[in-house]
Amino acid sequence: MKLIKPILIIAILLLVSCDKTNVYATIDNDFKDNRWFKSSIRTLKLEVKKEASSYDLFFDFRHVHDFQFSEIPIQFRIEDPNGKVSVEKIMLSIKDEKGKDRGECMGDICDLRQVIFSEKELIKGDYTISISHQFQGEYLPNVISIGLSLKEIFK
Repeated sequence: MKLIKPILIIAILLLVSCDKTNVYATIDNDFKDNRWFKSSIRTLKLEVKKEASSYDLFFDFRHVHDFQFSEIPIQFRIEDPNGKVSVEKIMLSIKDEKGKDRGECMGDICDLRQVIFSEKELIKGDYTISISHQFQGEYLPNVISIGLSLKEIFK
């Protein structure tokens, strides 16, 4: 199991790096005992290098197969280069209506990607994104990693 995590992370990074529209991707896999505590707000930074382009932002969620919850509320606090703050909320849909995992699973690990926003115009500069879950318990169990992927939209 310990060998599978690094191999999967490297594989995902290689796949993401081959996508020419992908301008940013990061993964946070520092979840001791696969627990994402409510008090552990994750902060990731990204840089937009082009002025006034449209982008899609995705949330990447890796979890243990057969996750016990069908959906999880996730909140993103996004601070743009000018200091303006916006909040995006999604309901991360883990399972479909039949109880089947929506993500791509290999062995006991599943990868899920869900859009945070689509075709949004962003200004050039550094962004800070704080990610928190709104799950009711003290921690969200069976979380392996979270990440963000930013893709430029070409029209």
